[in-house]
Amino acid sequence: MVSASTLHVVSTEVAVGSLAMAGVAFIMAGGGAWGGEARRKMLLIGDHVAHFALLFGLLAMPLAIVTGIQSSSGDGLNHPLLANKLSLAMTGVGLGIGLLWTRWKRGRAVWNERSSVLMQSIAGALASACVLLTASLGGTYTRGESLLSWLPVSFETVPLMPSWSSLLVVTLAVLMLMFSRNPAAVESGSGFASADKAD
Repeated sequence: MVSASTLHVVSTEVAVGSLAMAGVAFIMAGGGAWGGEARRKMLLIGDHVAHFALLFGLLAMPLAIVTGIQSSSGDGLNHPLLANKLSLAMTGVGLGIGLLWTRWKRGRAVWNERSSVLMQSIAGALASACVLLTASLGGTYTRGESLLSWLPVSFETVPLMPSWSSLLVVTLAVLMLMFSRNPAAVESGSGFASADKAD
């Protein structure tokens, strides 16, 4: 029988690789949305790769979280790094679900407005960053160091979420819901709308 630690390694590699690819693709799609017809191909590729890689990574996340808890020494979340890992992972999953929901409700129109282009690109990059930081904390927990150990941030404590970060998350969630409730494509502007008119 395959051990929990082995399943954790495999599922983590899948989740981190997919989310890292999604983050790059979201940035690429955001840049392509500002370039009109000249960058339409970059927008098309970035849009598809970003959302499919994000979906694939999100499907692997629950297995990575569950097997990570099972394979950790001790009884559950008995270390601050593990609690912070779970918090960051849930934040990344929440952002990812919001991104996929917005793309599903609005379709390609999400890339037609400058405000929604910024929201989709930034939220995609943040979701990817949360998962990458989660993986980095795993390296810190098991080996005592990681590629991000040089950051001047300590994850050895688990503080309550500050008011400013709670407000930021709520604001981001409300904005994503507002964008997802507007299914109409913009007739003029950047992204797919301007590129389609040029064809």
